Amino acid sequence: MKNFFKTTFITMAFLTIGAIQVFATNVNIYNPGVQYINNNIAESQYIDSNDTAEAKAYREKANAIRSEINTITVQIKELKEYNAGVNAKLKALNEQYKTDKSIISSDNMRQIKELRKSIKTVETPEKTVTEDGSIKTLVQNKEYDRALAKLNETLENKKTQLKTLQERNAIWRQIDALIG
Repeated sequence: MKNFFKTTFITMAFLTIGAIQVFATNVNIYNPGVQYINNNIAESQYIDSNDTAEAKAYREKANAIRSEINTITVQIKELKEYNAGVNAKLKALNEQYKTDKSIISSDNMRQIKELRKSIKTVETPEKTVTEDGSIKTLVQNKEYDRALAKLNETLENKKTQLKTLQERNAIWRQIDALIG
């Protein structure tokens, strides 16, 4: 009888630990691209239940802008991952090419080097400097127009960054095609 209770207790302990582990792995996955947006969603708590028409309009517009920022952030992440993958393949190819020149034609290597140089010529966008004060503070002070302007500025910065990455990605795709 003593062994039965001991076995039951150990089994219950393992089941409890397993349930905790399952819960812990499904709680939250950190996504740095969305972190900015999530940090500023808290500003909506400063718009109370007695929302004015202006506050409701702000919330609707801000949610639409945040949604677009989130979409662009995901696209940027995918482009960066693809570019990094091709860059890793290129590094491995360069190491092999040092010892075995027959793995790729010298013509292709020359083209790859030219394309690699052209990546560096794609201009990196300058981020515009935002005004003092966070979006959260602006909403607390009921400065909805300035808060929306700040969100729109963030959106424009993301769009510029996406455009630059798309240009670089086009070059990386050419390199990937040459690598084969």
